[in-house]
Amino acid sequence: MTHCNPETFRFASLGSRKIEADFAGGRITSDTGVLLLREIDRRTGLIDALDKAIPDPRDPARIEHDQKTMLAQRIFAIGLGYEDLNDHKTLRADPAVRLATEQSPDDDPDAVGASTSTLHRLENRVDRKSLVRMAEALIDDF
Repeated sequence: MTHCNPETFRFASLGSRKIEADFAGGRITSDTGVLLLREIDRRTGLIDALDKAIPDPRDPARIEHDQKTMLAQRIFAIGLGYEDLNDHKTLRADPAVRLATEQSPDDDPDAVGASTSTLHRLENRVDRKSLVRMAEALIDDF
């Protein structure tokens, strides 16, 4: 007979919201490992450093997803094994991915993470100078 773990595992909060993993059901995800990646990033600050390395030429009045959130969404997805951009069609609404990228999972279902095409434009915007700055950020973190 299988015995489930009754323990609750707590993650860093999202504002005033507590984030806990348990086996009680509710909104389900198979990708809670993303919350561990989020904890690592909070300690290293790597996504912040990469965000500073890439210029954001977009008009701030027309931005729906900030660059740091998009970087987190893309980097965490790769860390989970979702290397293809088309995986974001479903990942962008995943409750654990939304929590890891500092978005509430209880938002309007239409308010989801960045789309595949938005992330594609982010990746194509990275030029040689940005790559050098990103490499420096990785070296500094190492």
